Amino acid sequence: MLLAMVCALGLSVLAIQVAQANDMRSRAQIAADAAAIAAVTPLRDAALSAVLSGQMPSSVGLWTVEPNENATNPVYQRKAADYAKRNDAQLAGKVSPSGVTGDTMKVTVQTEDCFLKDEKELTAKDREDLANNRNICTDRSGKTGISKGRGTATAIAELRLPSCQYGGMHTPGPETDGGARPQWLECDKVIVWRDGGAGVDRERAIRLFKIRLVAKEAAEKYTGIPDSGLPTGPYVEGKCLKDGPKPDKSVPFGERIVLWAKCWLGTPYSWGGGGPRGPSTGICCSPGGFSGTNTVGFDCSGLTQYAVYQASGGKILIPRTTYYQVNFGVRLHSVSQLQPGDLIFPHPGHVAVYAGGGMMVEAPRTGDFVKVAPIADRGFYAGVHIPPPAGDR
Repeated sequence: MLLAMVCALGLSVLAIQVAQANDMRSRAQIAADAAAIAAVTPLRDAALSAVLSGQMPSSVGLWTVEPNENATNPVYQRKAADYAKRNDAQLAGKVSPSGVTGDTMKVTVQTEDCFLKDEKELTAKDREDLANNRNICTDRSGKTGISKGRGTATAIAELRLPSCQYGGMHTPGPETDGGARPQWLECDKVIVWRDGGAGVDRERAIRLFKIRLVAKEAAEKYTGIPDSGLPTGPYVEGKCLKDGPKPDKSVPFGERIVLWAKCWLGTPYSWGGGGPRGPSTGICCSPGGFSGTNTVGFDCSGLTQYAVYQASGGKILIPRTTYYQVNFGVRLHSVSQLQPGDLIFPHPGHVAVYAGGGMMVEAPRTGDFVKVAPIADRGFYAGVHIPPPAGDR
C-alpha cells in the first residue's frame, strides 16, 4: 500500500513536471511566432511606403531599412526582441534574415521564467550559486532557485509582396530616355497610387502585403547588398573608349561607377542601346517616335547599368529600365544626400550617374551624346545609392 502511494506520488510529480515543460514550450512557441512576424514588419513597412509613393515594392530590400548588415542591434532584431518581451520571453541569439531581399526571418526565443531543480538535483556548484545569489531563476509562481530548464522555441516568418505593374503611360514634354511616365501603380488589381492624385489609404494597401509563418528559411542567402544576379555567361569586362587606363580597382566603388560612365563620353545616344557589356544598337521606338536600331550607343539606363556592372566587377547587375532602377538600392530623398556614383533621377523617366560637384554623367536624348552636365535646373525626383559588393569599399 505504501509502495503504491509512493509510486503514485512519483508519477504525480512527473506529470506536473511534464505539464510544466509542455506549458513552457507552448508559451515559448507563441513568443517565437510573434517575434518572427515582428522581425519582418520593418521590411513590410518600407515596401508599403514604396507603393504608396508610386514605387515598385519588388526591389525594396532589407538594406532599405538597415543599410549596415553588420549592425550589432539592427531594427528587425529590436522589433523581434520587443515582441518576445511582450510574451514573457527573450531572444536566444541573433535574428537570422534570409532570401535575396531579406524577406524571411528566423527567430529563437526562451521564456523568461523557468522550472526549478528540486533539492536532490542540486549540484555543489548550484548550492554555491544559491548561497551567493548567482544564476538565480524565477518560476511562474514567483519561487526562485536554480533553473532546470526554460521553454525554448524557433519560428520563421516570410513576407509576401503583392504583384504590381504600372499603367496609363503617357509622354510629357520633349523626348528623353523613358520620357513616358506612369499614371498609376496597380498591385493585385488594386490601384494603390495615382500620378498627381490619391490611390488607396494605408489601411487598405497594407492588406496586400502578407506575412506568414513557414517551415524553412529561404533557399537564397541574404548578403546585405541589392544584387539582382548576373547575365548569362561569365562576367565580361567592358572596354574604355577614353585614352588611358581603365578605372583602377583601388578607387572607391562610387568613384569607379563615375569613371566607367565617363569611359564613353561622346558616344551617341541610342534608344534601348547599351547594357552591362557596353554600347549596342538600340530598338524602336521611343515614346517620341525615335528609333535606336541604326545607332550604336547608350540610352540613359543602359549607361548606368553598364557603369555599375563594370565598377562591381560583374557582381551587381541593376535592372535595365529607369522604373526599376529607381527602386534598386538605398533610396535618397534630396540632392544633399548624393555621393559620387549614386544614381540621380531628374524625373521618373531619366537617370544619370552623379559625378560630384553638382555634375552628372548622362546619355540625354536622341541626337545627343554621353556627356557631363550640371544637375541644376533639371529637377530632382529621387536618388539611389548602390552599396558596394561584399569586401569592396
